[in-house]
Amino acid sequence: MIPIVYATTNPGKLAMVQNIFIHHKLKLHSLADYNLKVDIDEVGSSLEENALLKAEGYLKYLPKETIVIGDDTGVEIDALEGEPGIKVRRWKGYEMQDEEIINYCLERMKDVPKGKRGSQFRTVLAIAQNNQPVKYFDGILHGEILEKPQSLRSEGMPFWPIFYIPKLKMSLGQFHAMPIDFQLQNPTHRELAVLSALPYLRSRCTSPN
Repeated sequence: MIPIVYATTNPGKLAMVQNIFIHHKLKLHSLADYNLKVDIDEVGSSLEENALLKAEGYLKYLPKETIVIGDDTGVEIDALEGEPGIKVRRWKGYEMQDEEIINYCLERMKDVPKGKRGSQFRTVLAIAQNNQPVKYFDGILHGEILEKPQSLRSEGMPFWPIFYIPKLKMSLGQFHAMPIDFQLQNPTHRELAVLSALPYLRSRCTSPN
């Protein structure tokens, strides 16, 4: 079977996607499986461009037949005309820490009333393989920005304590603290993108060409 590699150095992100693959009886490899330690500069101007940079950037270091999945995720807030988009970490033009991002977001939205605080997480996958066209898949999670952050924190995930999912009646941070079975039954943006890509991935990883 042709190997599938998820192009991330984030162990939490990898674990989330691997759970889906395991559930669907597919094997997902990590960059660490190939002892690959290469930094890819995310200099694209869109989620699609950054996902492509990761997919193609790692593809050239891997065995010829490998399928590589690159991804990028952004947060789009309605009241801020789609900010921060792909620039969550560098929203103010420099590398920001989690608490600074939380505080900056809430300050920007302090006068936005309930019912007008809609936002969404969007993940885009770029799937690359030698001699094949790149395929894109995406997933969207609709929610709203809370007026105050919850105490639950996860390093590197600044929006988890302030992004509320109405249909689940919980924040994104609370969601990720739930059992894996619950998470699989209620896929979020990244999981939705992966699920939409699975039929294509299954067809390619068993293809002789």
